[in-house]
Amino acid sequence: MILFEKIKYKIKDVSVRFLIKISLFLNWPYLTAMALWLASSRINSKCGSNYTVLCMGRSIFVDDVNAMAAYSGRIKYVVIWRTYFQIIMRHFIKDRGENKLTENNYHSNNYFYEGKEKYYSYLKKVFPILRKFLGFDAALSGNFTYLEQQEFVRICEENKVPFAILHKEGMGAYGDYVDVRGYHGCQLNGHKILFYNEAIAKAIVELNLPGLTGEKIAIVGIPRFDLYFGKKNKTEEKQMVLFSFSPMDRFFLLIEEKQKIESAKRRGELFHKLVMEYALANPDVKVIIKTKFAKHYLNYVKDIFNKYFTKEIFNLIITNEGEPFKLIRDSFAVFGFNSTALIEAVVADKIIISPKMKDLAVDQSWDFFKDYPSIINYAESIDDIGKAIKNSNNGNIGDEIKNKFLERLVYKPDGKSGARVETEIIKLIENYE
Repeated sequence: MILFEKIKYKIKDVSVRFLIKISLFLNWPYLTAMALWLASSRINSKCGSNYTVLCMGRSIFVDDVNAMAAYSGRIKYVVIWRTYFQIIMRHFIKDRGENKLTENNYHSNNYFYEGKEKYYSYLKKVFPILRKFLGFDAALSGNFTYLEQQEFVRICEENKVPFAILHKEGMGAYGDYVDVRGYHGCQLNGHKILFYNEAIAKAIVELNLPGLTGEKIAIVGIPRFDLYFGKKNKTEEKQMVLFSFSPMDRFFLLIEEKQKIESAKRRGELFHKLVMEYALANPDVKVIIKTKFAKHYLNYVKDIFNKYFTKEIFNLIITNEGEPFKLIRDSFAVFGFNSTALIEAVVADKIIISPKMKDLAVDQSWDFFKDYPSIINYAESIDDIGKAIKNSNNGNIGDEIKNKFLERLVYKPDGKSGARVETEIIKLIENYE
């Protein structure tokens, strides 16, 4: 069934890309709109809502949208992945310095004005046809900086269609520090921006970006985390999951000394090896190592296995597939490092186990758990894993500590983030002029 769905998606994706490119070659906006309609997928289409929102899809953002539909359910959604708009944009900015056109200079001094205006003019013809096909009342994106949406927002404004952003970046980490250096030179095009927590909202507001005014801001939490609230997340399965990390991860950029960089790489490799050894020593426990989707992440873990093991470990699964929510829900322990998956594991009352890395980076702003050592366990041996499991009280860290930890990162740990988002979107639609 999974293989069939993959083949079906691939055929659809290839067909849509082909149609978009043909439509651009023929300068035929109607065909472009038809291709985007073919690319679209609907979420919560039977809810009976009067409102439909077009979402410019990206992975984590669509997870949030699915959670909103499941746990609030007052809006219909139709998703078109951002990559299809990128094809259109690149057609018009091709050979005009596309690689030099960035989120930080898009709005600077009419940068590449001709290409952007051609993209805008073509989208302006596509927009009413696409809206007729899909019937959307508003649009939603996962960030305000994406290049391909800037002209789309402009067209939404001209057509009295509100455009909102559910800002999926920057949960923040320790203290008040949130890294927003990448937003310098950007501006907010849109009518509402919804943040996961107060820290990221405060950090971006302090940049004084054009278009970002107080009345456009709301703090809502993380909708996909609503999946963990209001239900028991303990599992009867004897399963653990490691959300793999690699030297390509951002943490390694915080280390400047070559010797420490090598130490970090070595510890990361040995931590993966340790989880594999635990699987070998505990054949009654299913151990899953989940990597990011790109093949080089999967190969990184497989190379570690092949380096240290000569025989298959039958209860060990190394994969780049699987929904994080289900993997966390069905596991009694979650392994990882510097990952939002560990925050999800806290919400789900799971045992959390991580490698020791603190001594390698002077800047501790990356560490979610700096002030909450009782929440996390560190392991350098199989005995450490056993002790973590034995002493964890089944992951129950206490509501007071848990809620204090989560409030910093996910705003209100009440399972109502999706409802807050949908309330803001509905108000925007009903009040927009």
